This record gives sequence, C-alpha cells and structure tokens, in this order.
Amino acid sequence: MSKRKYFIDNLRILSILMLFPFHASMCFLSGGYYSFYVYGGEIPPLRYIDLAVYPWWMSLMFALAGASAFYALKKRTAAEYAKERVHRLLVPLVSGLIVWIPIQSFLADVFYNDYQGGFFGHYSVFFTKWTDLTGYDGGFTPGHLWFILFLLVISLVFLPLNAWYAGLNRKPELSKIPVGVIVVGGFLLLSAGGLIANIGGKGVLEFSVCFLLGFFLFTDDNVMEKLKRNWILLGVLWLAMMIFRCVMYNAGVESEVFWYLDFRALEWTGVLGAMAVGAKFLDFKNKFTEYFSPACFPVYWLHQTVLAAVGFLIVKTDLSLPIQYVLIAALSFVLTVGLYEICKRIPPLRFIIGIKVVK
Repeated sequence: MSKRKYFIDNLRILSILMLFPFHASMCFLSGGYYSFYVYGGEIPPLRYIDLAVYPWWMSLMFALAGASAFYALKKRTAAEYAKERVHRLLVPLVSGLIVWIPIQSFLADVFYNDYQGGFFGHYSVFFTKWTDLTGYDGGFTPGHLWFILFLLVISLVFLPLNAWYAGLNRKPELSKIPVGVIVVGGFLLLSAGGLIANIGGKGVLEFSVCFLLGFFLFTDDNVMEKLKRNWILLGVLWLAMMIFRCVMYNAGVESEVFWYLDFRALEWTGVLGAMAVGAKFLDFKNKFTEYFSPACFPVYWLHQTVLAAVGFLIVKTDLSLPIQYVLIAALSFVLTVGLYEICKRIPPLRFIIGIKVVK
C-alpha cells in the first residue's frame, strides 16, 4: 500500500485555517465587489489579503479535493464513492441551506436594511428574495456552501471517468510533460474555463479544471517528484505573482483583460507553488494535523455563520478597527472549533454536518 500523502491533508488544513483571517477581512472592505454580511469600516491594507490570496485559494481546495477523490476511488467502488458523496456533501448542503445559512442572510438584512422581524419570520424573505446569490442584501444565498454544491456536482459528473482512470493498471506517463508545459497549459485551461458557466460569480468549469488537474496530475508520484524538485522555482513564481498583483493594484491599472489574465496566472501558479512547496515541506503528521484533518470539513461548514454573528456584534463596539479585525478572526475560530467539538459528540448533528467518524 502506498504511503499516505500527508501534504495533501496539511495543505487542506492550512487552507481551512485561512478562512478566518480572510473572511474577517471582508468585514472591513467596501467598494467594487468587496462586500460582506456586516461592515465595520475600512482597513485598506486588508485588501492585499484578497488580492494575493483569493485567486489561488479556492482553486487549491478543488485541486486537493480532486487528488483526494483519486485515492478514495482506489479504495472504493464508484457506487460506494457516490454514496459517500451523498452523505458527506448532499446532506450537509441541504441541512445548511435550511438551518445554518439563513442566519447569515438574516444578520445582513438586520444590519443593512433594519429588518424588524424575527429570525424565523425571515425565512419567507430568504427563500423568496433572489438577487445576486450573495445574501449580503438579506436575500437567498448558498453562502459559503457554494463550495460543497460545486464539489458535489463535479464529483458526480466526472465519476465515470475518474473511476475508470483510478482502476487502470497502467496509466499515462504524465511525468514526461515538462514543467514549463504544465505551467502554461494549466494557465490556458483555467483562462478558458473561467469564461464559461459562471454562477453567482463562481466558475463551474474553472473549478472542474482544478478538480481534474488535482485528480490526474497531482496524484502521479513522478509528477509530484518533479514539482518538488522545482519547488524553489515554482514557489518564487507564486510569490512574484502575488507581489506583482498588489503592485499593479497600487499603480491603478484598470484594464479588465489584464486583471482577468493576471487572476488566472496567479490562480495556477499559486496552486502549483502550493503543491510543490507542500510536497517538499508538509509531508508529515503530528497531533495538530491528526486533530484538524478530520475537522476540516465541519469547520468549513460551521465557520462563516459563526464569523458573521461575531462580526455583527463586534463592529458595533467602540474598539479600534484593527482590534475588531483580530477579535473577529480569533473569536470566530475558537467558537467554531468549540461548536465542532459539541457537534461531533451528538450523532444527529454529526450526520447533518457530515462529520466523518474517525475510528
């Protein structure tokens, strides 16, 4: 049996931990597409978190999900995998839309629109007010569970292909592909995919490409060895693209074509850089990673509603904005982990949140 790829688990853990500083920053940004369920005032330096991190962050999570799907299909039949997807994704998605996500929309309606009704009365608003699907105006939204929805659809749509490939005894020698071709090819695929099938500002085809690249490319041991050998090159390219994006923002570049191509370039170099650096330095386990690896999914499910509620209270205080930001990020993390500890001890909650029982 091949050695478990702990760097995949650890990159996922780091991606989940980034949720808290990232979404906390959205409470203090406005203008353009910057918006959130609550707003406490402007902290301009926090824009650099979005500029440098967002282009590659969710794409990395889909690539990691694709890699995990490959290893899951090495141990399960296609039918078993589909059943597991229903339990781990569909059930939490439906339960979240009914009992958890409406809280975020309710808070936004109270904060921005001075909604005077009660929470349960707001359900009639939540399920009938359809606007841009963000929920920032108090309307319907899948909230952060859009990731679970997309992952469910992508996993099942490509299941026949993925199950067939995972079962092959002899696979294509992808390691013969030069690193330069991987860099350019991935950029071109994502640039094309990002133009098609956008729902609520999220690209179904774009993230399908990330999932499939994770499934086929990042599970090839020889490919990963090649990326690991080039970790300095790919890591520097990743860092340079993040810096370049921030510099261009400060320079006031307004070309939509430039920003689109720049986004895609950072998206793919970020995924490649993270995978290369992760394979080099994060292929280990310890007590911290053993705790958070099974906690990733439920923490993701729980975090944003907790953060919106914490933000709703803290932005109304007289504390300085930087202190508010730190408190929102820190308290939402602590409360989310605390809720996870409660939920994993209660079987019905374990089921509706999709918590995997670790034996």
